[in-house]
Amino acid sequence: MMKKMFTAILILTIPFFSIISSAQAEEKPQIPQTLHLQDLIQQALEKNPEILAVKAEWLASKKRILASWALPDPVGEYDFMGSMVETRTGPQKNRFVISQDVPFPAKLWEKRKIAKAESEAAYARYRALERDITDKLTRLYYELYYIDASLDTLAEVKGLLKKIEGVAQARYSNRSGTQRDVAKAETEFSMNLEKLYMLEQQRESVTAQMNALLDRDPMAAIGKVTLPGKPVLKKTLVELINLAVQNRQEIKEAEAMASKTRYSKRLAQLAYLPDMNVGFEYVRVGSGTTTESNDGKNSWMIPFKVNLPIWQNRIIPEIQEARKLEEAQKAKLLAAKNQTFFEVKDAYYRFESASKIADLYEVAVIPQAQLAFSADQAGYESNKSSFLDLLDSERVYLNARLSGVRFYTEALKAYADLVWATGLDLNDIKTES
Repeated sequence: MMKKMFTAILILTIPFFSIISSAQAEEKPQIPQTLHLQDLIQQALEKNPEILAVKAEWLASKKRILASWALPDPVGEYDFMGSMVETRTGPQKNRFVISQDVPFPAKLWEKRKIAKAESEAAYARYRALERDITDKLTRLYYELYYIDASLDTLAEVKGLLKKIEGVAQARYSNRSGTQRDVAKAETEFSMNLEKLYMLEQQRESVTAQMNALLDRDPMAAIGKVTLPGKPVLKKTLVELINLAVQNRQEIKEAEAMASKTRYSKRLAQLAYLPDMNVGFEYVRVGSGTTTESNDGKNSWMIPFKVNLPIWQNRIIPEIQEARKLEEAQKAKLLAAKNQTFFEVKDAYYRFESASKIADLYEVAVIPQAQLAFSADQAGYESNKSSFLDLLDSERVYLNARLSGVRFYTEALKAYADLVWATGLDLNDIKTES
């Protein structure tokens, strides 16, 4: 009887626990699938707060172009005349005046060119920040690839070490090995775990940086990256430098600011030319005591005024200041070009060097280290080589695998830096898988 009751209770509770298990499974955070670099870059360009802020500043600068060469507001005036204001045709009751300042036309044109140059500089800063964020995200993406590839390598070697430890324990049990070999195998296994834990911590840091650039939840998980294709560099260093001069946003910003200072100097020199003020006055006149036909008739006039730019202690220092600012901006433009030349050349040779070393590890170092490790492993299992030789070959193999991934990653990063230094669009870069 008790057995039947227990069976019935068990049948009734199985669906309940199944529902709880399903709910718990649904509550687990879903780890994103394989990442693609271009998708992440597109998200950053659309959501990164820094990019959005600089873009808004650029759009605001475009609005200032039209306002820069607009005329000043006209001035309206109303005068109420007292009883003592008399004219030949009668007393003046009140007066209406409207006037407009009209700067010399060339001054307005230079102000417009100044505002346009500032807008061009703001646009260059916006595109430069887009390129900076893209480069940062690309480097983090490649760093994440290095970490994931290293974790896979450590997991593989950890399995091999576990197997070696088992062999050492078996040999110690049948008195053909020593306890020292078992202890060394366990120590090597623990040191392997240390590397694994450090890489896991580095992965969390890289993930947090990527989430910050993407304006995402800092706790959001990031899946594994896809294996980046090996870049192919088809242009010479001289061609890349020429491309950088044409495309680098920092150079374009410096050129726009140099144009602005040149226009500012012209505007300062135009201070010698007078501005004009034109107006219209209308005076209401009351009835007088004369018998003339124009007695009490209202009057009007159109006054013209010009300023007299005679104070040289204001004009000359402004021109001298503008000249010095122009010289300073030309120097900044030259500095931007020199910095670009260095960055292109540096990234170019870093890419060439890392690519060659990565190829060397792929075709020579790693296969040779793997062959030596396999031979020592087989020799130790057959009692033909020592445990120290096996550990040495294991360490060489592990370091070779990790170094191969590191140099491959450095080649990818150097290529990303080369794209950044030249100011080229990342979508135009050709790669081979």
